[in-house]
Amino acid sequence: MGEIHQLSQSGLTTTIAQRIREMWDAYVRFDEPTHSKCFTPDCRAVHPDGTVHIGPPTAAEIATNHIEDYWLTDLQAWPVGQEAAIATFTAEVQVGTGASAQHFKFEVGEVWIRDGNAWKSRYYHATPLK
Repeated sequence: MGEIHQLSQSGLTTTIAQRIREMWDAYVRFDEPTHSKCFTPDCRAVHPDGTVHIGPPTAAEIATNHIEDYWLTDLQAWPVGQEAAIATFTAEVQVGTGASAQHFKFEVGEVWIRDGNAWKSRYYHATPLK
């Protein structure tokens, strides 16, 4: 399930990559509680279709927009002060299986906030690639 290729091996990139893997793996498994723990309560996401979502996704939203597998490449994170980071990566997702499987590719930018000892996503923006 899922592959992640880090562009940088910095400590921050590795830490954020681990959280991103936890988030995406939980999404593929329909594990809404684990997935939601990766977000701040006031998070905002702009999906590849241009829709804006406020707050972590519900179990119903995950089921409606389910992905079968994912590949994340060129992941890199940069610090923004002591308690925040910006991460970017290219995502390719598979929707459906077998002959009906489709692949979509998009570029992602995220803002991560340190909440105690955990990093959480506050803002996610995905732009489709042609």
